[in-house]
Amino acid sequence: MKINFECRLAVLGALLAILAGGCTLSPTTAAQAHPSRQAAVHSFKGGCAGTVLTDAEPPLWAQGGWSHAKGTPWPVPWAYGTQNETVAYLFATQLVAGTSPRVDGSQNKVLWEARDYPSGGNVLVDGHPLGESQPVVSIPGGPSITDVPTAGCWTFQLFWTSNGPHTSTINLEVLPAGTLPS
Repeated sequence: MKINFECRLAVLGALLAILAGGCTLSPTTAAQAHPSRQAAVHSFKGGCAGTVLTDAEPPLWAQGGWSHAKGTPWPVPWAYGTQNETVAYLFATQLVAGTSPRVDGSQNKVLWEARDYPSGGNVLVDGHPLGESQPVVSIPGGPSITDVPTAGCWTFQLFWTSNGPHTSTINLEVLPAGTLPS
């Protein structure tokens, strides 16, 4: 049996119409889809040399002690360290060179946490300007006032021992003395 070209096109068109009709959603099906509630994720000034500050939800191991409504931005900007083993929460959003309190009365408060020590205990933080060895500041892990003498990108290395020595790096921008974060 020989089918002409027009007939083939008609059959093909009918099949496509059936397939297209089978793939559309009925109004009832479409109304049943509910988007999940998620917070808008933002990044902030304050990270440098690859470090990003965000208000996304941090890892579960770093959430202890926080009160947070699901579907809302995280209340304090934070950044991951290398290998995602450390977190720095910046309570004043950006660091400012000099000693705390700053011009507006706020402080350079940072909560430093390591995966194995989420409360920051037994963690040592050493900071120095990126690419330089001096000056060096040493800060205990946990909630700490993180005052540094000069502006620029600073490298903070976190050290801790849990099943062997660990280290992680977080780079944070430090504003010139007397300025305030935007």
